[in-house]
Order: sequence, then C-alpha cells, then structure tokens
Amino acid sequence: MGRLFLWHLIKRLQALLNTEERRLSYGLLGLIILAGFTDTIGVSSILPFMAVVGNPDLIQTNPSLHKLYVWLEFDSTHSFLLALGMGALVLMLLSNTVSLAGSTAILWFSSNLGHRLSTQILATYVKQPYTYFLERNTSNLVMNCTDDVMRTIQGIIIPLLQGIAKTIVAGSMLLLVMWVDPWLAVLSGAMIGIVYAIVFVVVRQKMSEVGRASKQANRERFRIAAEILHGIKELKILGRDEGYRGRFIRHSALYAANQWLSSAMSSISRYVIESIAFGSVIVLVLYLLATHQDFKDALPIMTLYALAAYRLLPAFQQIFGSATQVRFNMGSMEAVEEQLNIRDKVLDANLPSRSQREMDVRPLQEQIELRNLSFQYPNTAAPHINHLNLTIPRNTTVAIVGSTGAGKTTLIDIILGLLEPHNGALLVDGIRITSRNVTSWQKQLGYVPQHIYLADDTIAANIAFGVAPEDQDLDRVRHAAQIAHIHEFVLGELPDGYNTIVGERGVRLSGGQRQRIGIARALYSDPDILVLDEATNALDTITESIVTDAIREMSHTKTIIVIAHRLNTVQQADIIYMLENGCITDQGIYQELLATNERFREMAVSQG
Repeated sequence: MGRLFLWHLIKRLQALLNTEERRLSYGLLGLIILAGFTDTIGVSSILPFMAVVGNPDLIQTNPSLHKLYVWLEFDSTHSFLLALGMGALVLMLLSNTVSLAGSTAILWFSSNLGHRLSTQILATYVKQPYTYFLERNTSNLVMNCTDDVMRTIQGIIIPLLQGIAKTIVAGSMLLLVMWVDPWLAVLSGAMIGIVYAIVFVVVRQKMSEVGRASKQANRERFRIAAEILHGIKELKILGRDEGYRGRFIRHSALYAANQWLSSAMSSISRYVIESIAFGSVIVLVLYLLATHQDFKDALPIMTLYALAAYRLLPAFQQIFGSATQVRFNMGSMEAVEEQLNIRDKVLDANLPSRSQREMDVRPLQEQIELRNLSFQYPNTAAPHINHLNLTIPRNTTVAIVGSTGAGKTTLIDIILGLLEPHNGALLVDGIRITSRNVTSWQKQLGYVPQHIYLADDTIAANIAFGVAPEDQDLDRVRHAAQIAHIHEFVLGELPDGYNTIVGERGVRLSGGQRQRIGIARALYSDPDILVLDEATNALDTITESIVTDAIREMSHTKTIIVIAHRLNTVQQADIIYMLENGCITDQGIYQELLATNERFREMAVSQG
C-alpha cells in the first residue's frame, strides 16, 4: 500500500475517531497483536507432536522432550504422544478463539463507528441554514450520510484493520519458519511478497480511478431514481419515463462494470499466488528430501510449513485485497471527511457565548419588527427583499399579498428564521434574531406551507410531526384537528381513525385534506404565532371558507401572519401589506385598499 500512503491514511482515520473511539482502537490493536502471536503459537505447537509421531525415539534423545516426559511422569510413549496431540489441539483452538475475538471486535468497532458517523453527518445537515439545502441535491445528501459512510466502513476501515491483523499474522509466521529454516523462509516470503507487490503496483492507480468513477455513477443512480419516483405521475402522463429509465440504466451499468472490475483485480493475486504455492509445495518436498536423509526427520518440518502456508496465503490475499479496496473507496472517505469538516464549522458557528444565551427570545409581548431588510439569493442579479420595513403587533392578523415573484415567500422565510437578511434585522420585542437565538424564536411559531409534506405514517403521527411516538399527545392531536376542521373526516371516513396510514407523501388523501392536516400540525404545539404561506391555495371554495373561519376564530388570541395570493382569505385581516419587487408599496384594511389601490383592485376583480 506504500508506507507513506498507509501512514497518511492512518492519520486521516484517527481524525475521524472521537476520544472514546481512539481509546478503544488502542485496545483493538492490542487484541490484533495478541491474535497474531497466538496464531503462531498454535501453528508451532504441531512441530513437537509431528516430530514424535515420525520418530518416537525423540522422547529419549531430545533433551527438552525427555525433560517434559519425566516432569509430567508419563509411563508410556503412547500416552505422551496423546498428550502432545491434545496440547497442540488446545493451543490451536485457543489461537482460533483469539483470532475470532479479534475479527468480531473489528466488525463491532467498525459498525459502531459507521453508526456514529452517519448520525453525526445527518445532525450536521439538520443544523445547516436553510440556504444550504437550496443549493444541493437531496439525494446526494442522503448518499453522503448512508452509502458513503457504508463504503468508508466496509471498503476502508474494516479492510485496513483486517489487513493490519493479517500483516501481524504473516510476520509472525515468517519469523516462525525463519527460526526453523531461515533460507527457505526468506526465499518463500520474498517470492510471495514480490509477486503481490508487482500486481499491486500495476493495479493501484487503476483502482483509484475505477473507485471514483464508481462513486460518481452510484451518486447519479441515487439522484435519477429519486427523480423518477418523485415525479412518476408527471412522467407517466407525459410519456417520458423511458428516457429517465434509460439514463438510470447507463449509470447503473457503469457502476456494475466498475464493481466487477474492482472485484476482478482484487482476485488476480489469489490465482497467481495459488499457482505459485502449488509449485512451491513440490519444491519444498524435494528440498526437504534432499537436505534430510530420513523422511521421518522431514515430516515435522513439512507439516509446519503446510500449516504456515495455510495461514500465510489467506493473510497475503487479505493484505492485497485490503489495499485494493482502500484505493477503490477513497472517494467515499473524502466525501465523509468533507461532511465532518462542515460539521466542525457549523458547531463553531452555533456555539453561543454566555451573553448570547441570555438573549434567547422570550414569548412575544409587544411586536415583531422587520427593520430595513434586504436579502438576495446567491447567483441572482437583483435583491428579492429591498430595504423593507414592517411592524406586526402582538395578537393581530397581518396579511401580506402580492403577485407571483413579489418576494412573499422569501419574506416569510426570513420571519421564520430560515433565511438571515444580508442587511437590516428581524426584531422580536427589540431582540435581534440571529443564528445564535433563532431556535428559541422558532419554538414560538406554527407554520403552514403551501405544499404539505406528509410522512408515510399515521394521521396522528403527521399531526404530531417530529414528536417521538411515545411522546405524542392524542388529546392535543384531536384538539388541533378540530380547529383545522378535519376531526370529523378522520373519525367518520377513515377506517382506523387517527391510526390510518396516509401513504407516502399523503397520496391517499385529497389536497384539501392534506392541507388541513398541515394546519392541525402547526396548531399541535399551540404556538403563539401562526404563519400561513399561501396555505389555502390548494383548497376548494367551501374548504377554504371553513379554514378561513377557523383562522378568524383565532384572531386576537394569536399573532397570525398570512401570505396570500387569493384575497378572499385576508378580508378580515387587521392590516394588509402590498408587496411588489421586494418592497412594501401600500398598506391598509381590505376595503381601503380595494378603494384606493388599483393593483389590489385588479387582483380582487381577477379572482371574482
């Protein structure tokens, strides 16, 4: 693998570990070293046993064996031979037990590390500002915290640890056979090592290239599959599903070819070495027969070498396979490192000082103020919000209306704390909302978007969205559903009531039913401030009237901010702001604007 590359890789892997994992890794390394030495002891224990089997007279002629025979008070060669065999068997079983413990410890350590990295990367995403997700593909983010972590664990960390374990085994075995016959050990070890080194040098660069191509092809598979499944309705209607499927097939075929090529190159050495090993056995037998006049003298050494080869060949194969897997999966490790570096920056940015913690936002007492706000999305020519000033008193209903592209949704995202203004400030009772205290502000908010996301779960779980099943309060679920005027539908028309599964993205419900579940979700925590972002656009006239009545019933008990394109939902608002090109152009109650603002009147007339 190359000493410098291996050392650099180990340092990079150490950077992925936390303090507890580093401590465990040292214990794991100790267990791996112990397994290597016990493996050598297990194999070497066969030597005295086979020597006595071939020549029982050694009990009397060999000082060590004779001393052991006398000290243990054996009375026959047969019983001593039986004891040597049982001892060799026990040592072999012990070495296998320690090796098994080392292998399972590697898998346990790696699996837990993978779990921690996945959850850590996902937590990093959750802490990112809203603009982070506007610039990235969701399927890529999912792949980063699942597939890339899995490939890092399965393709780098486990092979590396197993390679280290097998290197220790191989080194111990070579030392053993060197102790028995130095020249033969050096010759056989050098031959196997040279062959593996040549093969690895030939394939290592190719493995890196294939690994990166495979990662990119896999990323495209994820993205295209997600797009097909999310847009399946439109694709079928337009008859364009075949084109998407063809794109998926191309990337899937490339991924499969690269996976095959990786496996094939990893297997090359195995067949080369097996061929060399078979010839080496013949050479070994001839060598031992030539150097030992009595075949009985050669039998123990032949047995030892056979067992050593039985351990050495898989060890060399594992070392080579580990090296090629590491090269193949380096791209995934780089992606994981990148996400963890992002995490460190996020943690640093969100670490509040004591003075900042004391400025957490308390429940609204007076007003929300937008002061001289400006905001512009990246890579756009003009600002979406431009020097905007707006005041929302507590327990009033405020409506913000305007044509498509006026900046309504951008403005509401700033109020929700999802976007941070480039200039100006969002103030709550005089306290400026920043990334340091935005969480405490958002806890006061209930939000109903235009398009409701529903999980493939029960009605109750979707209303208590994000609340752990054991913490869900069914009374609060029912109360919120009653305010949103969906309680009667749930109990009267759904087979399992609040335990009915809605299907992925709520496909078994109508648009109006999904929207009312979204309103109930916003009301579940009984927020002080309710924000509705064109929340009635998907509703029919009757349902819209019902929801509007529900909003009216909450007037002056909550602060309600309504973003609307359809004006009949804001007729009872305490004040309506006209928004055009990111600026407030007019304000007043419905009848005032209808009488004095031509643009507002045109909107009202066009909507009947």
